[in-house]
Amino acid sequence: MRRFGAILLDGLLALIAGYVALSSADHAGLPALQTFYAVAGAAFGLSFLNYVLLTRIAGASLGKFAVRTRVIRETDASRPRLPRLFRRWLGGYLFLVVWIIAACFDMEDDPEDFCGLRLVRYQDLQALFPAYGR
Repeated sequence: MRRFGAILLDGLLALIAGYVALSSADHAGLPALQTFYAVAGAAFGLSFLNYVLLTRIAGASLGKFAVRTRVIRETDASRPRLPRLFRRWLGGYLFLVVWIIAACFDMEDDPEDFCGLRLVRYQDLQALFPAYGR
């Protein structure tokens, strides 16, 4: 449930950014194609900043902070680097499609995380590595 809560919060933030861009573009009287670019740029831009850059800097996106989880490398529990986080961010959109297909066909197994990253509870990470986050 923590993963779902984090995804929900992060997705809501991206949708809010898209809505603000839509309102601003509508108020400015932009044509439809420019409005689309503004909305997509705001939503994907905030998503990128949240999932890739913030996770690199702080170890978690805003949604993951809210549910007290962190993203770590599977091999050594360190913070992932930008290329791996970028692949994970792009793969998340593919995962969404796979998840929808799995839900339509009542598949029982959930796809696992990829790119060698794991989502862990912050308290478990601190128990293993007391100096983590300092």
